[in-house]
Amino acid sequence: MPTYRYRHRESGKTLVQTWTIAKMLEEEGDNDGITVGGKFYYRDYAAEHSGRPSGGCAAWPQRSDAAGAHPDQCKKFSENSAKMGVPTEFDSKTGQAIFTSRSHRARYLKMAGLHDRNGGYGDG
Repeated sequence: MPTYRYRHRESGKTLVQTWTIAKMLEEEGDNDGITVGGKFYYRDYAAEHSGRPSGGCAAWPQRSDAAGAHPDQCKKFSENSAKMGVPTEFDSKTGQAIFTSRSHRARYLKMAGLHDRNGGYGDG
């Protein structure tokens, strides 16, 4: 069943509902949200589809396909990253690089000669 997130504009309080699509449509009606206890909570699409907590904070560890390796090369990439001073694990099933923090990701990308143009402020 899908999970829907709703946010109250003034208080910032978030409600999480796991409903069928039919139940969600019934509760929302023509509105893009629900009313609970006389307060309107708008549908928070960004929180629903971002894969992050509704507070917007990044969830760590993060996995990267772009900075990853072929699954057969994970051990070699892990050893090389440790030798270069930025120990990084790679998922042996998917080949994804596993970053433990923003600074870890920034250090690894710099060491590997990769660039994240959407890295944001404060990385590094």
